[in-house]
Amino acid sequence: MTADEHNKIVGIGFGIFAMIYALTFLLLMLVSAGVFVALGADVGRETGDSNERMIAALGGIFAVVFYGVLGLIFVLPLAVASLKMLRRRRHARVWGVIAAIPLIPIMPLGTILGIYGLWFLLGSQGSEFYSKV
Repeated sequence: MTADEHNKIVGIGFGIFAMIYALTFLLLMLVSAGVFVALGADVGRETGDSNERMIAALGGIFAVVFYGVLGLIFVLPLAVASLKMLRRRRHARVWGVIAAIPLIPIMPLGTILGIYGLWFLLGSQGSEFYSKV
């Protein structure tokens, strides 16, 4: 396989993982917000205490912000690496290495893609491919 084909496979793989992560964190945000809204409505109805409703609302806001920040931490490097690699831009190699490392613990597909990405990006084909860009 050529370096161009390796680059395309890794870039598409990073893009697919970025979309999966984005949908997962969006779903987590929506479910968490829904749980806290339901909890706040249920607690407020039983006791009539507005402080408990506010605590439930703050919990929902915290969960949405938490999953939003966590989503950005995981999605952004993958998405940027994918776009830069597919468009053959400067610093795509650096972004690719940054994106490949957090994928390795995700068994089995993330491990395969992360190791394959590191093999290509840190190997002779990747360094030669990105030295021409």
